[in-house]
Amino acid sequence: MLQYAGKGGFAGKRVAISGSGNVAQYAALKCIELGATVVSLSDSQGCLVAEGDAAFTPEQIEAIAALKLERKPLTAFDHKGAFMYIKGARPWTHVGKVDVALPSATQNEVSKEEAEALIANGVLAIAEGSNMGCTQEAIDVFEETRKTKGDAAVWYGPGKAANCGGVAVSGLEMAQNSQRLSWTREEVDEKLKDIMKNAFLNGVNTAKQYVKTADGELPSLVAGSNIAGFVKVARAM
Repeated sequence: MLQYAGKGGFAGKRVAISGSGNVAQYAALKCIELGATVVSLSDSQGCLVAEGDAAFTPEQIEAIAALKLERKPLTAFDHKGAFMYIKGARPWTHVGKVDVALPSATQNEVSKEEAEALIANGVLAIAEGSNMGCTQEAIDVFEETRKTKGDAAVWYGPGKAANCGGVAVSGLEMAQNSQRLSWTREEVDEKLKDIMKNAFLNGVNTAKQYVKTADGELPSLVAGSNIAGFVKVARAM
């Protein structure tokens, strides 16, 4: 998404993530691997937000993962003052300037007001790790900026495309089992990258085919992903 929109890659980007379960943990680790700075995580009781130049490290993500295996809240994480814990809050209005937002906790976790706050703080792209992470009102806000803000547009990636990796890897597991194969972690990661790239391009190209856009306007990944999904099912019937 970032590269297609001409915003570079993840390197150097500030990324806000909600949640602290599997989706959030692995999203955070991948962002860090790609050179981004992860500045927030959350759970049902509140959120952790980096203060100053602080950011989550892979070791801290692993420590949080260990806590979650023990069903402990983020309040049990010893962050040594590098993060601010905000009880009962989601991170979106507290993270300050961010480039990317990845809702990865639950449905309807980004409201209209939170979408507006993210835009005011410079967000470039938002992609759902959770199912239906954004309310319809938030989606409308993001889509309006895509249509009207030109180079300052915010691009929204819906969960049906952005978080299809879990289902895709389940398919890869089935393929390995049926063929009596055992792929390495790196091989699975490369196959997953190809799947996600194809899902993105399918949404982009379908939007271009069916939805009229103005010059310089980014394609709607909402419309493109919805139509592409419908067409795929229809052709299979």
